Amino acid sequence: MKILIDTNILISALFFGKFPKEFLNDVLDENFEICINDKIFSEYEKTIGRKIAKKKILDEVLYERFLEKANFFESVSDLKICRDPDDDKFINCAIDAKAIYIVSGDNDLLDIKNFAGIEIVTAREFYEKYLRGK
Repeated sequence: MKILIDTNILISALFFGKFPKEFLNDVLDENFEICINDKIFSEYEKTIGRKIAKKKILDEVLYERFLEKANFFESVSDLKICRDPDDDKFINCAIDAKAIYIVSGDNDLLDIKNFAGIEIVTAREFYEKYLRGK
């Protein structure tokens, strides 16, 4: 199953631990295909850089595992869907990758709920549906 992980979920897992870290570890342990494109990767890297500059400690092993599992897709779609235009890259990547889920903590994305057959859910919702009791 192809899924996208929004930057806020990844950053929470890499820097703050607890449930987001457990969630990401479980996703990486299962047979999910993580989809990203160059725009999403660039946002990940910029956000990670800002956190490191603020002396936050990155879980480098988890990030390396994430990147090893990530599949890059060419940016083709350019739809304007979200209230926050910066979030359109996630929907566009999901369309290009033919992903089924976007996992996010961003209300601008979560309020959409579903677009073109792509469900937009919280990490907790995804966890409850696919990872709980594994």
